[in-house]
Amino acid sequence: MMAANGEKHKISCAIDHIIEAEMKGEISEENVLYIVENINVAAIETTLWSMEWAIAELVNHPQVQHKIRNEITSVLKGNPITESNLQELPYLQATLKETLRLHTPIPLLVPHMNLQEAKLGGFTIPKESKVVVNAWWLANNPKWWKNPQEFRPERFLEEECSTEAVAGGKVDFRYVPFGVGRRSCPGIILALPILGVVIGKLVSNFEMTTPPGMEKIDVSGKEGQFSLHIANHSTVVFDPILA
Repeated sequence: MMAANGEKHKISCAIDHIIEAEMKGEISEENVLYIVENINVAAIETTLWSMEWAIAELVNHPQVQHKIRNEITSVLKGNPITESNLQELPYLQATLKETLRLHTPIPLLVPHMNLQEAKLGGFTIPKESKVVVNAWWLANNPKWWKNPQEFRPERFLEEECSTEAVAGGKVDFRYVPFGVGRRSCPGIILALPILGVVIGKLVSNFEMTTPPGMEKIDVSGKEGQFSLHIANHSTVVFDPILA
């Protein structure tokens, strides 16, 4: 109940800011509808895609499931997972980060436009250019990441332990699945808590495996204009964990 109340409080704050901006004339009624609609898409659809990626990777990496389960047991000591205690579970957080790094749901982020001519990296960007950031490549460039094709949550607890862009703080521009700054994805206020609580509860209560006769879940992606989601849905077996 506490987590649910927290979610409602965050949503109301976001809507308050939108209404205030409309009253000041900063955005129009049409923009308000567009923004609210896109918060829904950003928070719900991409969260579902990320949840599916996470489950698939956990099935293919049972040792990661075991580490998350052991962490939850040792840290929470039988208490339920809530939004308020997610930050006490660093390995679960690292698993979510690794899922978003390897399978960035919006690989090119949302296009932006520069209002004035700008210089960047020796290049001139003309006024009113459409600017697209390839967040997936930033997070998967082998020059910047060790074995980027490998699903390994430990990287965020070891060599990449300073990467905090998901939760704020000092920004590592190699890893920006929600963008950065004042125009970062508003869906972050819902996506991360939902992902953490759902994946944590699933791992706590079930051993997730492939059906008999199947070795691995297919984690190949299907690319849209700006989206990346799993190409082929798979069947997953949920074996209850007896207390």
